[in-house]
Amino acid sequence: MKIKKLISLILPVMLIMGLLAGCGDTPPDTSDTKSTADLNNNNEEETPETVTEPEKYIAGYLPEVNYEGYEFRMVAPTGYDSASLFADVEEETGDTILDAIYKRNRLIEEDYGIKFKQIGVATYEVLTSTFTKSTKAGSDDFDLGMLISRDAWAQALTGTVVPVNKLPYIDITQPWYSHDVNNEITINNKLYFAYSDECLNMFGSAMCVLFNKKLVENLSLENIYNLVKENKWTVDKFFDLAKTATSDLDGNGKMEETDRFGILSQCDMLFPCFWVSSGIKTVSKDENDFLVFTGENEKIYNVLEKVYQNIFTGDKIYFDSFIEHRFAEEERIFSQKQFEADLGLFFVAGVGTVPFLRAMETDFGILPFPKYDENQEKYYSRVVDGWIYCVPNYTTNLERVSVIMEALAVESKNITVPAYFETALRTKYARDDESQEMLDIIHANRTMDLGDTFYMTPVRDIYMNVLNGKRNNFASAVEKATNAVNKALQKANDQALELE
Repeated sequence: MKIKKLISLILPVMLIMGLLAGCGDTPPDTSDTKSTADLNNNNEEETPETVTEPEKYIAGYLPEVNYEGYEFRMVAPTGYDSASLFADVEEETGDTILDAIYKRNRLIEEDYGIKFKQIGVATYEVLTSTFTKSTKAGSDDFDLGMLISRDAWAQALTGTVVPVNKLPYIDITQPWYSHDVNNEITINNKLYFAYSDECLNMFGSAMCVLFNKKLVENLSLENIYNLVKENKWTVDKFFDLAKTATSDLDGNGKMEETDRFGILSQCDMLFPCFWVSSGIKTVSKDENDFLVFTGENEKIYNVLEKVYQNIFTGDKIYFDSFIEHRFAEEERIFSQKQFEADLGLFFVAGVGTVPFLRAMETDFGILPFPKYDENQEKYYSRVVDGWIYCVPNYTTNLERVSVIMEALAVESKNITVPAYFETALRTKYARDDESQEMLDIIHANRTMDLGDTFYMTPVRDIYMNVLNGKRNNFASAVEKATNAVNKALQKANDQALELE
């Protein structure tokens, strides 16, 4: 069965039309065809409804080819508890997402006569070092290497990654690519890796605001879903509600981790959301598609001043498990546990956190991060990261690797994305119709600030260090750092020119 043919799926894949609007294309018509009851039937029995399967996405330009059992090798992490990072799954287990990955991969293996082989490593640091050593040695160890986004960018600028335009069967105009994000990660009008629907991790890395429904009811707060729909879900409203919910539960005069906070999160998850969701980019592109620093402007200072005034002056409305405990990845689970225990009105995290709240007894809702103000045209969803497959520069058969990559992308849109959203998030974990609508908004408006992702150290840390120091001297901090930032961006621009 070739990829050109329409594939009948067992999974319930009725895609909501707005779900992937961030990709910029309209999905195929999935209208149902139903029969009507014969009103003259003497037995007065209705004719059963017949529903056609939704049309599946196809990549008709992919060749009908058999690679005769070729072992297609993918380096991917195994040390993270996230199905969205799995390159392959050996057997069906009953887990919706893993079974979808299994189904997708077996289908592609059958269509193209290959066998997927996952080469697992423990961490993203090991992934990067493995990719670097292999490309420097030209040792042909794998066909695709999965890298964390900032390391993929750094590798690309050193020439170890085959650019997308040299992969003959990759068509980034197709609806299974994330156009808005991909447009942000070009340099010198070249794209070195492209986010497609294969990258479930990028979906999970879109930031959202989870809220506790019981607290909303008990505190007689206004309907927050309506605030979103009425364009009134703003940074100011976010802080106002957070202040209302904050309470010293034990009455000891101190806000501690066992008290109730308006906001739960970690600084790297929360603070950059304020400027990215306000439509601000700290690193942009000039007319020739080269990087420029744009993180010195009145709007970013204004939004950061709101953060400073609301979080670091007055009552303590925010609990940061990184700051309060230690900067360690395992501390992220502490905020989740607080939220599960009804100790926070808002929990700011990636959408990928939602499945891990399956045991939470209290109902919760999902929201986009708030706008800067009511004049802002739309909500923006900050993408924190996105692990991405890169083609190593020693690859000689670019046709084969691009065929398999494109097959993974289109069949992810057909199989794994519907399983991830429709079954896992919408049906199993998102607990009301409004949350489903909010997910549409979040994923239709995904965006990435390169200063937040690829250039965290020279750019994002400027603002983070000021806030973590409980200060508001943003302008002077930016002024001191501007030369270093410009040097880092100029180095990237020079590297991109050298790769022509």
